[in-house]
Amino acid sequence: MSVLSKYFAFNQKTDVYPITTNPEIGLPLLFISGNDIKIFYLDDKGKFNTEISVKKPAKYSALYLGSYIVDSNLVLTFSDKTLHALSQLTVNLSTRLPNEIVIESSSDDQKYLASWEKNDSLFVLGIFENSNTLVVTKFFGNGNTSKHEYEINVEKMISLNSSETLFDLFDETVGKIQKIDSSIPSSLYLTSAKNKVYLIDNEIIITIDYFDDATYYLSVNLHNQLCSTTKYVYSIQEMEQDVSTNSNSFIFDSAIFQLSVNKNEIGLKVQSLADANKVCYYYATGNQTIEFRNTSMKMRNEKEGFLFGDPVVREIKNTKKLLKMMLNMNPAISVFRKQSDFQILLGGVKDIYQTAGVSSKHLIASGGKMIVGPGGNLLMPDPSYIFPSNYSYSSYPSQKSASFSTIVSASTYIHNDKSISKYTYDFIIEYANYMPGLHGLVTIFKMKGDYYLGYYSHGEHTYNLEWFKNVDDYSIQY
Repeated sequence: MSVLSKYFAFNQKTDVYPITTNPEIGLPLLFISGNDIKIFYLDDKGKFNTEISVKKPAKYSALYLGSYIVDSNLVLTFSDKTLHALSQLTVNLSTRLPNEIVIESSSDDQKYLASWEKNDSLFVLGIFENSNTLVVTKFFGNGNTSKHEYEINVEKMISLNSSETLFDLFDETVGKIQKIDSSIPSSLYLTSAKNKVYLIDNEIIITIDYFDDATYYLSVNLHNQLCSTTKYVYSIQEMEQDVSTNSNSFIFDSAIFQLSVNKNEIGLKVQSLADANKVCYYYATGNQTIEFRNTSMKMRNEKEGFLFGDPVVREIKNTKKLLKMMLNMNPAISVFRKQSDFQILLGGVKDIYQTAGVSSKHLIASGGKMIVGPGGNLLMPDPSYIFPSNYSYSSYPSQKSASFSTIVSASTYIHNDKSISKYTYDFIIEYANYMPGLHGLVTIFKMKGDYYLGYYSHGEHTYNLEWFKNVDDYSIQY
């Protein structure tokens, strides 16, 4: 159902951020384009209220960290590139008047890792350069901050060289940390990251899957300011120990799910985070049928277009072919709850480049993989438009995956033979991919328990918001 269709002067470099932390006050849709900020404010009934245009703070606004709402004030938070100096812009949603606040910091330079909008505050996670020290800064009220530093014990990470630090693991090119929001299903492209970060209740969790032996689980408790490091080994007894194996993990609902794969075998380990004795293992070789799978094995080749485009899908005939495909992919696992079960998607992904001939009037728009914004919303980077010099031949980024799904009980972790059910997210993706025309500024988010899809229509020159009833608690099968 359409909630909003509003004329919008599109800029290729615009980013969109829905602020969903205080739905009783309403929904501000925030658009940032260079130094210009535009706010579409919808009231608590979802009706368009007003449009507000302001400028970024004059100083320390290179990074947008997130926003929160205090009373009727929307507080936008920015920083320089090293989180050394910060600024806030307060916009009254009733009077539309802005007020700028500068927050100087005396700390050392940091690398930004992630941020979360939570209730009437904003949490920002960083790490001091060339160190093992994580920093959590809380923004609240009008210009108020609190900061805590956490020295992480990395001695358990036996694969780290003595000269390496936690900072080195979060390298911008290969180790960039990926934020995960457990309230919305995550794609394999998102969860294939080797470094992931979650905010679950009052705990910031960082998982590191770079090493051959285990997932390293770093915990920062925002309530009591304690931190810890836990090692969860990948080992599945049946798997060959002398064969190179690639692994990854996913945290969901107080459990850790670990996928391990090599040229001959695939294994799944599900373990409770609260009880080390509560664990289940699943295993198959290339010569066996994967008895714990609930779907066929599929290869997806994503094409250009809105969101992930219209993919080419074909079935993989046997386990040996699946393992061969996954050898050249990044392993990934994603979990979401459906009633009393965990539906688990396992597989591998890789980025590829497609080629296509184009006419002089045709633009190729590549689909992008969704990332998670400060508010937990999914964002798709704008499609990249390619203008080949001879207008006859071009290439564009794409993705390829090989995967299957399984179901285990959420209480016992024991596999069952139920059919896989669709999520609301799946219906949104299908709906979006059938929409004609070019679109951008895509976001998917949850508010008041339901889902919303936001997008810009290039044909209509409008920003649109669609409402989708949450059907995740119902069983709608493929």
